[in-house]
Formats: sequence, C-alpha cells, structure tokens
Amino acid sequence: MIYVNFDKTLRTLMLLREKGMKDIGFGMTVQDRNAADLPFLYEIAASLGYEFATATLHNSHYFHKWDNVIHDPEKVAVEFKKIIGKMLQSNSPKTWFRAYFNSGLIRYMHNQPRLLPCEMGQDGFFVDPLGDVLACNGMDKKYSMGNLKHQSWEEIWTGEKAQEVRRMVNQCPKNCWMIGSAAPAIRHHPLKPILWVAKNKMRMALKNDIAL
Repeated sequence: MIYVNFDKTLRTLMLLREKGMKDIGFGMTVQDRNAADLPFLYEIAASLGYEFATATLHNSHYFHKWDNVIHDPEKVAVEFKKIIGKMLQSNSPKTWFRAYFNSGLIRYMHNQPRLLPCEMGQDGFFVDPLGDVLACNGMDKKYSMGNLKHQSWEEIWTGEKAQEVRRMVNQCPKNCWMIGSAAPAIRHHPLKPILWVAKNKMRMALKNDIAL
C-alpha cells in the first residue's frame, strides 16, 4: 500500500507539471520511523526540480497531541545532516537558507534554543477554522487575539488581547521550529543565517563536519 500511494503521489506531481503548474513540491514530517527515507526523497525532489519541505514532530493544543517524541534524535540528525550537506552544495541561495532551517530542526529535536527569536503575532499569524486569530498553532493552549466573524481586522490586530498574546509569545518556552515562524525570522534577521551558510560552506570545502 505504501508503494502504491507513493506511485500515485509521484504521478500526481508529474501531471501537475504537465498541466503547466510551476510551484510544485512535497515534504515530510521527519521522525524515527521515516528518517532513513529523507535523503532519498530529497534527491527525488531535487532531480525533478520540485520544492521539498521538512518538519519534525511537535505537540500543541491545535494538533491535539502531547506525546509526539523523537526517540533517537542522534539517528534522525544523521539523516538531516546528509541533506544539509547536499543543500549547501547547491548553487541556489534559497536552498542554502533551507539548510539553515534544517539545522534548526536538529537543534529542536535536541531541546536546544531556537536559532532565531520567535516573533509570531508580529511577523505572522494563524487563523483557525472557527475564525480565531492566533499568534501561531504551536502553543500549549489556545490564545485568541480575536475572531474575524465578530471583529474587524484592525480591532483584532491592534487590540489589547493581541498585545497580551504577543507578550505570551515573548515568554513562550517551547522553542518550536516550524517554517511558519522560522521563515520570517530568517528574513528579518538575515545576518546570522548568512554567517552560518558562509562558515559551513567553508567547512565543507575543507572536508570538515557541518557546525550546527
């Protein structure tokens, strides 16, 4: 069944290409059970010219999960490092920054602090199916800034509840590392990612291991 689904997925992606779609991609949530497939899937995406997104396990009120855990982070990190190295060898600056993002996933799995501060609620927001505007969907409890069904955007975004939620984000201890919060942080704080890329491209040229 797994191989049948994979075949159907690949055929769908190729059909989209035939139909003229250009922004095509797929991704995976990496964990112990599928980490060994990560380099293989990255190579498929790269060879076909598709985008490839990665994530790892998180827990939150929105996911209704509290027991997601990486049992062997070192084993999973080995697979992440393989694609980080391939990304750094690319000619695409965008792909270099994706390498930086993936290094942050390794840190997250090891319960280390985020590479860059989380500024959700300022840089971005999340709207749930009920119309509630949240800073993000990764917090332990649901903290709504307001509801689009009953309030204008201006009332929500500049309101007192929004300011309170932003203060909670500043104090949030979770260190989540998801593309929704990491991408704007990389754009707004580019110096650290640029230096990381430069350092690790140099390390690779000297045949040294990647420094996370």
